[in-house]
Formats: sequence, C-alpha cells, structure tokens
Amino acid sequence: MPVIFISRGTMAGVHRLVDCLHDHTGVRCISVEDLEKIVNQHGELATRIVEKLASATSAYAQFSELRWPYIVLLRQAMLEEIRHDNLVYHGYSSHLLLPSLCHFIRVRIEAPMNMRMEMTMQRLGCDEEKAGEYIREKDDQRVKWARFMYAQDIRNTMLYDLTLNMGHMTLNAACGIIENLLKEPDFQATPESRAEVDRLYLATTIEEALVTDTRTSTIEIRAVVDKKDGIRLIGPYLDAPEIETVIEIAKSVPGVDAIQYITGYSPQLEIENPLKL
Repeated sequence: MPVIFISRGTMAGVHRLVDCLHDHTGVRCISVEDLEKIVNQHGELATRIVEKLASATSAYAQFSELRWPYIVLLRQAMLEEIRHDNLVYHGYSSHLLLPSLCHFIRVRIEAPMNMRMEMTMQRLGCDEEKAGEYIREKDDQRVKWARFMYAQDIRNTMLYDLTLNMGHMTLNAACGIIENLLKEPDFQATPESRAEVDRLYLATTIEEALVTDTRTSTIEIRAVVDKKDGIRLIGPYLDAPEIETVIEIAKSVPGVDAIQYITGYSPQLEIENPLKL
C-alpha cells in the first residue's frame, strides 16, 4: 500500500482526519512529534534546534551546526516507519526529507481562517484576537522552518500531489478521497520503489553513524547508495587520516563494504526525483 504524507497547517483539523482514516482503514498513523521523540534520544536534539529557530537569522552558525544531524536523524526515524508501507504520516514539512516515489502521496490540508480561529479558541481557551495572533505566528514560523531546513516554500502547491480545502468539504468527504487514493494502482509500491526505500535507508543509516560519532559529528557528509555505482560519501575536503576515519565509521554499518569518498562537495537534500520510480 502507499505511504500518505499529510502536510498540515496550524489548527487545520488534521488530527480528526487522521483519526477518521485510522478508523476506516486501520492504517498506521504517526506524527512529526512521534519522530522527534526518537530524535531526542540523541541529546534532546529536536528540542534544541526548535528553540534556536527563533534566533536563526542572527545566529545561523549555531543553527547550522544542528541542522544536518537533525535532518539525518529525523529521516532515519521516518524511514524506519515507512519501510513496510501502509502508513499515514502527518507533520508540517518533514515530508520533504524524502524524494518522490510512486507509492509516496503528498497531501496538503488547508482550512479557512474562520474554522482555524474557532478551533484555536476552543483548544487554547482564548479570544478571537489572540487566536488570530497565534495562527499567524505559527504559520510564519513553519514557513521559515521549511526554508531553513529544506530550502523550500511549503506554500508551493507543486510540492503536493493533492490539496484539500476543508472549508469546501466535510471530514468524511476528505477521508473518503484519501481512502480511495490508497487503493489507486498508480500509487501502489513496486519492487523498484521498495528497493529505492531500502537504498535510502542504508544511506541514512551510514549518515546516522557519522553524525552520532564524536569524531565526525560536525562534518556534513552525505551518503549515496546507487544500484550501479555502489556506495559513495560526498562531503568537504578532508585530509587522509580524516577520510580514513570517515570510511572506518561508514564500514561499521551492516551491509557496507566497498565505499568511496568524493571530496569537494557539500551535502544536498534530494527532495524531488525527476522521474517517479
């Protein structure tokens, strides 16, 4: 079955939609908060980077030091969950951690301001003015977050396969649309797309080993597992002893044998594939 990634805005009612999907289909559901609990096992990293976001424009160096480890560890936690398909993930922008594959469906949920205001007032017990301020502040933070972390504007509709406006349909209608997507042949996993997930998982496991080892935790190194070219590490210029250390750590990962280090490049997060597998 496919993996559904639901990008949610502030107080857009996505939790009710996810509950509906689970009740109707039994599909597993996880949130960005679930993944961040796993990331926080590594020194409260998720918490520290969120706290630094507010000052990121004036203290970018400190934020940058945490950005790559956070991306690697969050992607690793996500891949652990999606390797077996049949999953609904809901968050803000962390669906951008993975490239587009045929059994990945990206959905954006929008809701009109009046619905979001009403939900905010009920949940926070505040008046209309405070609710509006809260929504605008959170929306702005999430746009900034996606720009800093993934160099993407989450308001860009081309990042999604489907956008649903909850002001124009009932909860059951939205739930039914996504249920039908889960059954569509176009979105089913293939041997090729599952193999690509396995390659991504191995590459991220290598990156996790590097960012959690004190000898290499401050070096941004990207791993690429290619079915033709094997395993490559792409990172900055390092001297010979440092490269030996990097390769030693990478080879400690099960399934890693031959590996090459390519210097002179900085890591790039691949969000979109030109062709869906």
